[in-house]
Amino acid sequence: MKKLHVYNTRSRRKELFEPMESGRVGMYVCGITAYDYCHLGHARCYVAFDVIYRYLKYLGYQVTYIQNITDLDDKLIAKAQEEGGEGDIKSRVADIARRYTEAYFKDTDRLNIIRAGSYPTATGNIPEMQEIISGLIEKGYAYQRDGDVFFEVSSFPDYGSLSGKNLKDLRAGARVKIDEKKKSPLDFALWKSAAPGEPSWPSPWGEGRPGWHIECSAMSMKLLGPSFDIHGGGQDLIFPHHENERAQSEAYSGRPFARYWLHNGFVTINQEKMSKSLGNVFNLRDIFQRYSPRVVRFFLLGQHYRSPVDYSEDALKEAKRALFRLDNCYGMVLEEVGDISSITLDEDSMREFESAMNDDFNTAAALAVAYKLAEEWYRNYRKPDLLESLKSKMAALKKICAILGVELINPIHDVLKSAQSINLSDYPGLADRIIREGKLTEENIGTLVLCREEARKNKDWARADRIRDYLKGREIMVMDRPGRGPGIVYYPEQLD
Repeated sequence: MKKLHVYNTRSRRKELFEPMESGRVGMYVCGITAYDYCHLGHARCYVAFDVIYRYLKYLGYQVTYIQNITDLDDKLIAKAQEEGGEGDIKSRVADIARRYTEAYFKDTDRLNIIRAGSYPTATGNIPEMQEIISGLIEKGYAYQRDGDVFFEVSSFPDYGSLSGKNLKDLRAGARVKIDEKKKSPLDFALWKSAAPGEPSWPSPWGEGRPGWHIECSAMSMKLLGPSFDIHGGGQDLIFPHHENERAQSEAYSGRPFARYWLHNGFVTINQEKMSKSLGNVFNLRDIFQRYSPRVVRFFLLGQHYRSPVDYSEDALKEAKRALFRLDNCYGMVLEEVGDISSITLDEDSMREFESAMNDDFNTAAALAVAYKLAEEWYRNYRKPDLLESLKSKMAALKKICAILGVELINPIHDVLKSAQSINLSDYPGLADRIIREGKLTEENIGTLVLCREEARKNKDWARADRIRDYLKGREIMVMDRPGRGPGIVYYPEQLD
């Protein structure tokens, strides 16, 4: 079996994954700036690293996963100034950050993203940032000017190696800075002197606040040490954020910072890059009004995490159909052979899955294994001589999807459980399957009533009538309640 290989942005090639400490992995992923609701780009990043986290744990590693929350920066301050309200600027910024951090957790919980082990905040680690800044000044990598402190990029010879940029080209392309305090336009702020109407903290250089890049150095080194295994985030963070973060961290500690740098690809909208300037940013809560979080997660898994993923109606509908086919397969398995949770996993299928995931967490190839297993079930489940071998393959299917963070459901029964974050529109063939198979349990009747209500809402009168007629033929009547949700079901013993 091929061992896990990951693509390292620093070396620009795939490398054998060998953590610094056997059996343990330290992973730091840049988190949200908590000033607005999360969008599809956030989901792209945090689903990708959730899968990486899950798979590392599946391989047997003990993973310490850290994800920061930026609760102080220019965007947060601008929002607090715009909204106004009671209290000083520091408390108003804190309230905004708290509000959107809570919203972030609600969205990611719905996407079945496992929470990281720790979510340190910028404002909770200002003393640690000041300690690093003081150390950088002492070592000659930083300088102070009138209450501001800057990192001197030219003092770190390896600057640019992460992003593949060189200082000569950067200087040639640098814009003229208004800030005359800097020795070079490339130098970046470690500490900013206090400005009117902005939150500030005392420091050796006067009242002020930290720059953006220094927070990740402080939090990652505090919780994972000066050197750790994986640093992750979106491709948009490679330069300047991660380049600056690496430079200041290694200058301070004198040791290599992150061993492997992993970056997920961008989200495009109908082949156009998603950006607020283009007005094509979709908040997750708006997407969830039309597609269940399960479908959104499944859609994101359909592309390798480093590749761009294009959001479109057709792509979401295709993901919905594919997920329904897997769910439907699992539901049939439960009805045909019963619970498979204790069945031994098919070794060949798991090896094929591991081979895909060991190739830099290739979820697209891993899902292809899941599709193949489902198709094998659909072809052979009526053949008694193959049923026993199918059980272990279906157990593998269930396990593969669980590792990817997609818990398969039996759509006939589990659609009634609101905790599953299921939309009936994800399962257009559900009512027809119940009618075709003719098994009328209490759960099936409840599901049919909900399916009929969904059909009526979508003005699919033919489907609604087909469900009503089927139930009526079995002496089950549904009394509609316009505007008040699904109808009341009257069973035969309740009829006059």
